[in-house]
Amino acid sequence: MAEDGIGYIRIAFFSENTGKEFRASLEKLEAEGMKGLILDLRENPGGVVTSCVEIGQLLVPKGPIVSVVEKDGEKEVYTSNLESTKYPVVVLIDGNSASASEILAGALQDTGAGPLVGTKSSGKGPVQMLLPMLHEDGLKLTIAKYYTPNGRSIDGTGIEPDVVIELPHDAVSDVQLAKATEVIKEKMQ
Repeated sequence: MAEDGIGYIRIAFFSENTGKEFRASLEKLEAEGMKGLILDLRENPGGVVTSCVEIGQLLVPKGPIVSVVEKDGEKEVYTSNLESTKYPVVVLIDGNSASASEILAGALQDTGAGPLVGTKSSGKGPVQMLLPMLHEDGLKLTIAKYYTPNGRSIDGTGIEPDVVIELPHDAVSDVQLAKATEVIKEKMQ
């Protein structure tokens, strides 16, 4: 953790254990006196939605985190019971932030729990199922779509950051992380 009380956690992928690993990292940072958190979801292609929801339940204030709406209209809502956020959060996203990372980023943005810094996310919001076929082939079927707490569909549109900042290809430093640090310091005052 930085001397100024800013914690940093990067999630590269949402696996089955990511929720537990995130909780352990968060508790360690809190024990060290964290006053604000930068959550880095750049280059995160998504993964297991239940892990994303577990993390959302630690950061998103009470209410919906994500809604899953099936083709027949049936809706399942995953919620948080967190009374209020403990500290400011800033989320880094980019064009390769997809699916579960967009769900978490969208929930934090929609609820006002954390602004997003970086570039527009990829826009991969369908729930897909893989059907095995003959000869090691498979068929992906879209069976539902994800929606943020404000009812925004992620699919095909992505999530727009609150603070847009490109990372130049020839960058010698991480200007997006520097901007996120600037934003979190403002929120911590």
